[in-house]
Amino acid sequence: MKNLLRKLRDHFSSKRKEEKKPEIKDLKGYTPEEMFGQDDIVNDIIEDFEKAYKHLAVRIYNQDFMGSFKLEELVHRKDLEGTVTVLVLDLPDSVESILKTNIEKWEKQPEELFSIAFDNLKEKFKREVERMDNNFLKLSGEDIFITSDALFFERNKKCIGKFGSIFCIPNRDTLVSVPINTDLDVEVGLQLMIPFAEETFDTSEDMAITARIFWHFEGKNELIYTYYGLNRLKYVLPADLAEMVY
Repeated sequence: MKNLLRKLRDHFSSKRKEEKKPEIKDLKGYTPEEMFGQDDIVNDIIEDFEKAYKHLAVRIYNQDFMGSFKLEELVHRKDLEGTVTVLVLDLPDSVESILKTNIEKWEKQPEELFSIAFDNLKEKFKREVERMDNNFLKLSGEDIFITSDALFFERNKKCIGKFGSIFCIPNRDTLVSVPINTDLDVEVGLQLMIPFAEETFDTSEDMAITARIFWHFEGKNELIYTYYGLNRLKYVLPADLAEMVY
């Protein structure tokens, strides 16, 4: 069963509708500091890890959008397919991307910095859960890091069922989910979530992140492959999820 599902997943992953790239300007020829808007105040904080660590946070960006920057200059990693997770400074008046050259004096490994950033976000920003008309559960808050919760989604226990949760992050301010307890939760949830994610992504312009759908279970996120066939939405579930609900 697992082998069949993996073959189907690999076959249909190439058929997924191509996501619209957020519109951006040409940035060739800019220095890293010019591209990411760092100034003297930011540099003063970055020079001292004791000043910087409490401001560490992460933002999830569309991979195609970030590809137009010099991504290798940034402290980043890839957690969700089609996206890039970037280490940033959360300052009172701005959010600043952190360059690899900025952290050379810190003598810290990137994974340690990401862990600190996650802890900062969990402590600073608490989430409320709202039920939408389509029965999705939507995370809400008064900050711009809502979608970062996808990387430590297990803290949102109301959004997680017996078999985890399916969720999407189509733009910076939107993380919606469906708790999974039965096969019906998966089927109905995906039939509603796929068009919701694509429409929201397509209308979000430079705030867009991804139209992809993910399954969260026990601290891990896995892509659900989706495609159109015979005038209807179709999908290939991760093998483990399929075995749980069917």
